[in-house]
Amino acid sequence: MEGVIKIITAKDIKGKNEIGGALLSAESATADLNGKATLMACTEILKRLKTVAASALQANESDIEFIDEIIYCNNVASDLTWNKIVQMAFVQRVSLSGHAHYSTPEIHFDKTKKKGHPFAYHVYGTSATTVTVDCLRGIYEVDKVDIVHDFGSSMNMPIDVGQIEGGLVQGIGWMTMEEVVYDANGKLRSNALSTYKVPDIYSVPKEINIHFLETDKDNLAIFKSKAVGEPPLMYGIGAYFALEDAIKNFNPKATIPCNAPMTPEKTLMALYS
Repeated sequence: MEGVIKIITAKDIKGKNEIGGALLSAESATADLNGKATLMACTEILKRLKTVAASALQANESDIEFIDEIIYCNNVASDLTWNKIVQMAFVQRVSLSGHAHYSTPEIHFDKTKKKGHPFAYHVYGTSATTVTVDCLRGIYEVDKVDIVHDFGSSMNMPIDVGQIEGGLVQGIGWMTMEEVVYDANGKLRSNALSTYKVPDIYSVPKEINIHFLETDKDNLAIFKSKAVGEPPLMYGIGAYFALEDAIKNFNPKATIPCNAPMTPEKTLMALYS
């Protein structure tokens, strides 16, 4: 039997990610926070180089532009190149190092009033998941997942596609196979890879189609980009409901408790419940 389910997701992105005051270079915080700090440092270095270039060309700093490693003055290309201006700055003892700190502005939330602005931006998306269930054995395959995801203004589409695919497969594993099991004494039994099944290459959908929904709006993130690493995990929820839909196509009277993950054992039991 085949089941198709569409799921709409909206993921809130926190404005900052700190533990004990130390910034994590992990998750989407790397681009959102570290990226902004890097941009600020680079902007400061560029300002110093423009000062050097303006002096060399006897012009105002506002007239100086760096385009494709060539220094332009009043929109006219000069004989100064990137290498030349860096060498000039070095000889003049102009620092070519930058240091910056960045904290997302406008982030606040009053827990007592339950009001505020706790997130810098939101990420939106939708997915459609198609599965095939073996109604004799309860095993199944994810045939196809179609995704439309809000990337903001993507900085690197190939990397973003990889992030989407990885998050999706992790989400599918989360909703279909990664079962936590305790015994009667409360001891965790699914405590190793031999007892806790995680997704592998064979868990990947046969077909994944990813469509970029680009939005050109200032969102306080670097170059108007948006988080891509974590939100796609939620698209894996579609696999659970697609399996449920397929089971009901086979057995309309099936009683399916809401109990993720939807393992093959649970699927088989639901098919004949």
